Parts: sequence; structure tokens; C-alpha cells
Amino acid sequence: MHYHSKLKKGDGKYHYFFNGGLDWYKKTLLIPLFNGQIIVLKLEGKEVIVNMRSILEVELYKTKELLEPVGDRSIIQLMNEKSFDKFNCTKEILNEVKQELVTNESKSLIQKSFMKIEDQIFVIMKFGDEQLDSAYDGVIVPLAEEFNLKAIRVDKIEDSGKISDQILENIAKSKIIISDLTGERPNCYYETGFAHAIGKEIILTIKENEKLHFDLAGHRFIVWKTEADLRKKLKERLKSILSDN
Repeated sequence: MHYHSKLKKGDGKYHYFFNGGLDWYKKTLLIPLFNGQIIVLKLEGKEVIVNMRSILEVELYKTKELLEPVGDRSIIQLMNEKSFDKFNCTKEILNEVKQELVTNESKSLIQKSFMKIEDQIFVIMKFGDEQLDSAYDGVIVPLAEEFNLKAIRVDKIEDSGKISDQILENIAKSKIIISDLTGERPNCYYETGFAHAIGKEIILTIKENEKLHFDLAGHRFIVWKTEADLRKKLKERLKSILSDN
């Protein structure tokens, strides 16, 4: 296969690359793009410095045959024709690169944010609280199943791995985060902050009359009194979020 790409810069102009190998695109363009690096590229026969943070859009294509001019139409003209869209493989290649960036040994929070999204809800909450455990088992897990999602709470994972890594990785790959801040647990605030930082869809919940710290007081919360109350409000919020996706 032969790979080609269009990179749109902040000034609206494009860089074109064509007839390259997949490994070259991954190492030379995509990984530096994710990491916001400054790299050296050969453009129009000259080596130039490119700040990958200035790239706004990337489109990737693959063809079985080498791209060559056709008549008086250049390769760039061919790549800009509507019919060329059928060769678009952007989503496929980006998913491959994301998986390569995030290994089990990876310590980078930025890299974790590129994990492939799974059909799951990760639940942040205090453990060992009878009411919260009951709400998780009796409300959150069944509701997730109603929406064809799997609810995950780190203490329910049967894995010998490091708990902190499991939490961050599950936050990164979850479609939705439910964060219940009942009990003022510092770790719950930290995990919620991480989820905010990487742009996750978060549903914030807290029991009625519980203390809410000022740094999240301005955010929209589901304040619940009973499990029935939580079920009704949480179902409405999930329905709203998932209908927009």
C-alpha cells in the first residue's frame, strides 16, 4: 500500500505528502503531531522547520497503486478531487497510532488521553460506603446496561496491576465518567481533575447536604437524596449525552 496526506496549517495553506510508507507517516508526521513537536521536513525540495502545533487538520489516504499525474492533472490536483475521498483512511491510521503511543509501561498522561474509547462508564467514588456501594450496584450498573455500556469501578477490577495506572487508563478509555464526590475523598477530586484535563464527558453527582469544595462548585451537579432520585436524574443525563453522540 502507498500512503498520502494533506496537512492544513493555521494560515489555511496545505502541505501535501504522497507515495510514502506507513511507518514514515507514523514516525515523521503523526507522533510529532500528537506530541506538538517541532520537526524538520522536506518541502518542495527544501528542508524546513515545521511546528506541528500549527497543523489544524490532517487527512490520510491509502492506495494500492503509486499516485502519478494523470494527463494535465498533478498529484495534488488528484488528491483534491472529491473522488479521492474514497481512499481516506484517517480514522483507521490514527487509531493505530494512538494504540502504539499508549503501552502498558507508558507514564505520560498526555499519551493516555489518546487511548481508544470503549463502550464503558468509569465510576469515581468513595469505596466502602454502604449507601454509595448500593447506589453503584443498584443504580449505576443497571443504568449503564440499559444504554449498552459497561460500568467499571476500580475496586471491582480483578487485576494485579497498579491501581493508580488502572484508574487513569480506564478514565482515558471510557466514553463517560460518573464522578460522585460524596465523602470529600481527595483521590476522587484528583481523578475528576484528570478527566477534566483530557476532555472527558463527566457527570458529577453528590448526595444532598454533602460538602462540595469551591473548585468544582460552579459545575453542574446531580444532587441526589435517594437511589430512586439518582436513577431518574442520571438516566435523563445519560439520555441527553448519548443522544448527542
